[in-house]
Amino acid sequence: MKHWWLWGLCALLPAQGVQACGLSTHMAPFELQAGATPTDAPEDSLRAPELKVTEITRGLGGMAGTCDGSGLLGVRLEWPRGDYGLEDIGFEFRVVSADTAYAVFPAEPVRVISNSRRAELLFLWPDDAPAQQKPLRMEVEVRAVTRDYRRGPPVRFTVDSTED
Repeated sequence: MKHWWLWGLCALLPAQGVQACGLSTHMAPFELQAGATPTDAPEDSLRAPELKVTEITRGLGGMAGTCDGSGLLGVRLEWPRGDYGLEDIGFEFRVVSADTAYAVFPAEPVRVISNSRRAELLFLWPDDAPAQQKPLRMEVEVRAVTRDYRRGPPVRFTVDSTED
């Protein structure tokens, strides 16, 4: 589902950086303990989140770092009940396969900003002008991580801008 009204709002704003557009990603950097190295968490101690793509909106061109020059990917994240609250963990996003090299996901773990077990995450990337855009197709692996860098089981979701 495309939210063209969102681009309408962005078009009314002066050309500024993405953060100045007023768009909240609902994410922030997740701080790992100093010196922590990645290890797999014991089975069933850390669950996988549920993820679903809710929106893909391509950029309209314009300067990199502006709302018009950014593509938007909305992802609904639901965290299962268990030993860890959403505020206690971070998430690693890793592209497993992709048709294009758009840099959509952060390289480091992020924490989710939410008052519940659900959040609508917004990923932004510098998009090409419409005439140069290639379809956005990728498979993404996500893992929950603890501050001491124990990693939960992976879960995958697909991003495909050609689906409506």
